[in-house]
Amino acid sequence: MNEQLNIYQASKADITALAELFNEYRQFYKQADNQEACFEFLSQRFENKESIAFIAELEGAPAGFIHLYPGFSSVYLKQIWTMNDLYVRSNARRMGVGFALLDAAKQMAIESGAILVKLSTEQRNLAAQKVYEAKGYRRDTTFYHYLLPLYENR
Repeated sequence: MNEQLNIYQASKADITALAELFNEYRQFYKQADNQEACFEFLSQRFENKESIAFIAELEGAPAGFIHLYPGFSSVYLKQIWTMNDLYVRSNARRMGVGFALLDAAKQMAIESGAILVKLSTEQRNLAAQKVYEAKGYRRDTTFYHYLLPLYENR
């Protein structure tokens, strides 16, 4: 692991730095630049204890984050975690940041007694797929996933 890399669980005190990364992540997915809305969204998640995030710092500067939401498996009667967001700044890619963030999420999930961590990624995001598969994630071939859009993408 890169000795200049530090991974830590974000707290309310980290929301400003996390919102900046989160805003960049959303812009990657063609969403409007709106750091204020990102700050508000993350503040609500943290205030209501609805998610957990880890931040990666590379040489003392924010380099990426991973964001997870808790859930439950009715079949297995266990907690699950949905990894909804993983982002590494372009200048920090291929330096172990994504792997380290995924490792932190896995360790947290194990410690919480979860049965699994699940995620989705775009079919065309081949780079992300390679990262996930390298860390032991397997493509689900058992279930189809369906979406019910409730409004047009804004």
